[in-house]
Amino acid sequence: MNSPVTQNTGSWSEREQLDFLGSEEFTGMLAEIVAPLGLEHAAITVAELHHRPGAGVSGVFEATDGSTSMYLGATAEKLKSVPEGTVRIENERGSVTVWLHPADPLLPGLPLATTPAFVEETWGGGRTLEGLRTLAYRPLRRAVMIAQFANDEQLFLKVLRKDAQSLMDKHLALLEVGIPAPVPAGPPVNEVLACGRTSGQPLAEALMHSAVLPLSPQRIIGLLDSLPKTLLEFPARPAWSDRLGWYGHAAQTAVPDQGERIGLQIQHLSQLLEACPRGPVVPSHGDFYEANIFVQDGEITGLLDIDSAGPGYLVDDLACFLGHLAVLPNLDQRYHRVQEYLESYCRAFAVELESRGIPAAGLYARAACVVLSLVAGARDENNPQWHLIAMNRLSIVEHFLGRTD
Repeated sequence: MNSPVTQNTGSWSEREQLDFLGSEEFTGMLAEIVAPLGLEHAAITVAELHHRPGAGVSGVFEATDGSTSMYLGATAEKLKSVPEGTVRIENERGSVTVWLHPADPLLPGLPLATTPAFVEETWGGGRTLEGLRTLAYRPLRRAVMIAQFANDEQLFLKVLRKDAQSLMDKHLALLEVGIPAPVPAGPPVNEVLACGRTSGQPLAEALMHSAVLPLSPQRIIGLLDSLPKTLLEFPARPAWSDRLGWYGHAAQTAVPDQGERIGLQIQHLSQLLEACPRGPVVPSHGDFYEANIFVQDGEITGLLDIDSAGPGYLVDDLACFLGHLAVLPNLDQRYHRVQEYLESYCRAFAVELESRGIPAAGLYARAACVVLSLVAGARDENNPQWHLIAMNRLSIVEHFLGRTD
């Protein structure tokens, strides 16, 4: 069921890829690339590194001479072809493809979504674009831009590799049954879907500031139960527990001194996943956690990021919610009430699942898988506390495992 823990991408390991893309050797190569572009003495810094288990490592880099800056993308992933305008760097371990942002080789709509004149022309409807900023960008995968227009209206521009029309269909399916998904501003353009803003505030923010539980477990279960049956017609996507081996390998790659500990966690989790049935296939959100839920006065006012919605399991959506919730206190001390809230959600979700013949042990095992998938993301060379954060997440994995006894 789960992929092997060891993984080699091409001729070099993902550990080697992480080390190389974060090295002075590689940033020196990038400096040579930008020198002919007017940045002869550029300083190159790593803005972000992203490790996609089983595929490889990608990154975003800033080049600046103090007065002028530009960004570059780079990936050690194997691409079927090297598009025009990219540079291939070869070494004895493998190869890296480099491009000048926003010419991402797998996101054809990124230049459209990041160029103010194009955004104003495509989605402005006669309005003046007053601001455009990047909310998220994962090289080769996706990006989200926020466009601010003169009438104080915001549009969120989601840039995809493909299937933007399918994503729009999911939005419309949720809206048809009364679920407050963001409303599309029109059909997708070059794999970019523009949507309006939802009302309320992110549940992540409410959890930080509310003195009482800002959203009841019953509301959450009711929302998931109300997802439209038409989602079952879309392709299924694997849950975190389905890729335990990949995420375990990513964690071992990011925190090699904890390799044996992580290996034992993977072994224990594999046994639990085999033993605990998931229940029936139902419409599923696929990425259900506090950042993707908007609330107001105890009601759900928005459900975001439905890219992964399709056939799935209630237990996986609830486990995703618990796993992400569990790591919040370690990210910001203002989440000091979240541990109490987590206990309330755990109890309520376990009772509900047990009433449906789905063991609570499976819920906790799958929540542990979600947390394990977040371990590699803790590695951030710009944050001196990254190792401590990773260790905390491994402890949370073990906490959820303890709940399965």
